[in-house]
Amino acid sequence: MGSERSTLVGTPVVIAPGKVFLVGEYAVLEEGPAVLAAVTRHAVAQFVPGMNPMSKLVDEAVTRAKAELGEAASALPPGSVLVNTDDFHQGEQKIGLGSSAATAVAAVGALLESAGVSVDANREQILALALAAHQAAQGGAGSGADVAAAVHGGLIKVVRHQGGSPSVEPLRPPSGLRLVVFWTGESVSTARMIEAIQKYAKANPAAYREHMDRLREIASRFVAELRAGSATGAVAAAGRYGKRLAALGAAASVSIVTDAFTQASDLAKEVGGIAKPSGAGGGDIGIAMFATPEAARLFARALQKPLVPLDLDLDRLGVRRRVPDEPEAEVSGLFNV
Repeated sequence: MGSERSTLVGTPVVIAPGKVFLVGEYAVLEEGPAVLAAVTRHAVAQFVPGMNPMSKLVDEAVTRAKAELGEAASALPPGSVLVNTDDFHQGEQKIGLGSSAATAVAAVGALLESAGVSVDANREQILALALAAHQAAQGGAGSGADVAAAVHGGLIKVVRHQGGSPSVEPLRPPSGLRLVVFWTGESVSTARMIEAIQKYAKANPAAYREHMDRLREIASRFVAELRAGSATGAVAAAGRYGKRLAALGAAASVSIVTDAFTQASDLAKEVGGIAKPSGAGGGDIGIAMFATPEAARLFARALQKPLVPLDLDLDRLGVRRRVPDEPEAEVSGLFNV
């Protein structure tokens, strides 16, 4: 995948993973907990002398990283960061695994590494810089949870705080819990989905708060089940979260849960699990959860078009400088791969 791709000889190469939401979509925007897993689809970044910024996002990331370096940035020649996000495509279409967040994190990391500043020793600094760049490029939309996943890797709980970086807590998946990530065949703009829900919130503030209260409550229960080591409890809580997402979408006249997700949910239920959107919904990425690997395998094999299972695994490490001939990571066992 991205971490194996050839790059230019010279400056350090930095990679940052994508993500999937297990629960917490929308609730995380209202300071509720979200649980995400970093996944083995990577943005690959490298500082290139003489290069112009390839996008507004990269320009924001490089500019902020140079400002953070201060006088140390003067040692770098003029240039920008080249970021490859081929890993975030299924055929010709980009899929919603957090490519923009991974781009921001990898770009900041590549700039710092080129100036001799270690990525490993400065994750909180990278999180703050990448989050600011990501929000500036996207007009402030989003929770920053995907940025946190790209920085820290692994399975994490994220809580957004107004005016600051999100708090991040590593979590241990229960034995037996298995995830299947699938694509619905349709790409969706997260920003447009969030905008539609925010429009509903302004028009119906009391009803919106009630939906958010329920989503926060269920997300907190999901975290509690993970901490207790209960795969069956976590799967049940995730199923309730998916139903509440559907209720929110119905109330706001927004198709968070589309026909494709309903198809996946029905199939998952047949084999003893659940399936729901992963992220803003409306299409794009879904996640199915099971308490046994056998059920996960049955689900993945039974998926029919437009649903396509994605080959990925847990990225435990987060943003990092790529080491030549780095050995392949062991399979985590969390994902059906």
